[in-house]
Amino acid sequence: GGHRQQSHHIMAKLEEADPRWKVKDLGDAGKNVNGWHWTENDCLPWFKEKFEAQFNGDDNKVLEAEVEGGSGLKGELVCYKLETCTGEAHINRRKGNKVMVIYEMEVKIKWKATVRDAAGEEVSSSKGTYNIPCLDTVDAIDEFEISVKFNKDNDATTLANTFGKKQGSPRVRAMIVETIKTLQQEAGVGQKIPKDGSSTPSPAPAAPPP
Repeated sequence: GGHRQQSHHIMAKLEEADPRWKVKDLGDAGKNVNGWHWTENDCLPWFKEKFEAQFNGDDNKVLEAEVEGGSGLKGELVCYKLETCTGEAHINRRKGNKVMVIYEMEVKIKWKATVRDAAGEEVSSSKGTYNIPCLDTVDAIDEFEISVKFNKDNDATTLANTFGKKQGSPRVRAMIVETIKTLQQEAGVGQKIPKDGSSTPSPAPAAPPP
């Protein structure tokens, strides 16, 4: 009989230590997700902060790669200014704990590209802007339009412009997708509270307030 008692004692200890039992007393304080305190559901400031970290700085290299086409040239892309990040972005919590991130933003990023030969001599350089007129939830996460604007388009800038457009914009797209995915993860998109009958033991839900 002694053994049974001991395991019972362990269960009681586990219940004591399991934070899920305390959630019902936390009220709104329970919404602090991964250190980001969602006082409200507006997450545009979060996007701004992340995009600024990704796309600002005079030597903020986002890509160094061989120029496509087998010329042996090397290209470098710097995103030096997040010029615009406007619109709206919200975290939407539905009943049944379904969390969605809804966003519709306009983003503009200033870039400069440099192409050098094998000896490191600069052969072309240019500046421009990536315009993302509508980054929104309607499209698949990585299907938003990026239009690439060149400040100058002439012989001296052609190689660098091409690098900025053909090789630079997919890189910027990937960085933005990464950021959206990070937010979705932090907000708990796709994470379900285990339902009854799942293998994860789950305490009885607290009765809803009358």
